[in-house]
Amino acid sequence: MMQKINGLNANQVFQLYDYLVIYEESGIQDYKSTQKLLKEHPELSKLTTLNNKIVCKNIKKIDSNKIDPNRLNNEIYLTINKGNLLLSFLTHLRNSIAHGNAVAHEDLILISDKNPSKSLGFTARGRMKFALINEITSILKDIIL
Repeated sequence: MMQKINGLNANQVFQLYDYLVIYEESGIQDYKSTQKLLKEHPELSKLTTLNNKIVCKNIKKIDSNKIDPNRLNNEIYLTINKGNLLLSFLTHLRNSIAHGNAVAHEDLILISDKNPSKSLGFTARGRMKFALINEITSILKDIIL
C-alpha cells in the first residue's frame, strides 16, 4: 500500500516539490509587478491566462477564517496581495506547499497560507485543480529567467 502525505500520493508530492524548485530557481519572487515580469519575459503571459482560470479574489483578513473549502471550486482568496494577483498567487502557492499546507481535498487540492508571526487567520485559502500546478510548473520550466 502506497503511503500518502496530506492525502497526496508520491507522484503528486514530487510534482509539488518540482514547483517549489522551479519557483525558487526562476527568480519570480524578485519581481514586484506582473507588468515588469511580462515586459521582460512576454512568454510568461501564459501564466496570466492560466491564472485567469482560477478565480482569485482579495478579501479582508477577518473574513479568511469564514471560507468553507467545501464550497470552493478553482477559487483562491488572498488577504495579502503584492499589488498584483498573479505574483501573489504564485507566492501563496509556494508557501502553502513549503509549509505542508497543500492538502488533497476531494478531487482538488486545498491551498492554505498563514502568516506565521500572526494568528489572525489565513493570508490565502482556496481549492484548485492539481493539474493547474503542473501547467504552471511546465510554463516556468520552459523559460530562462
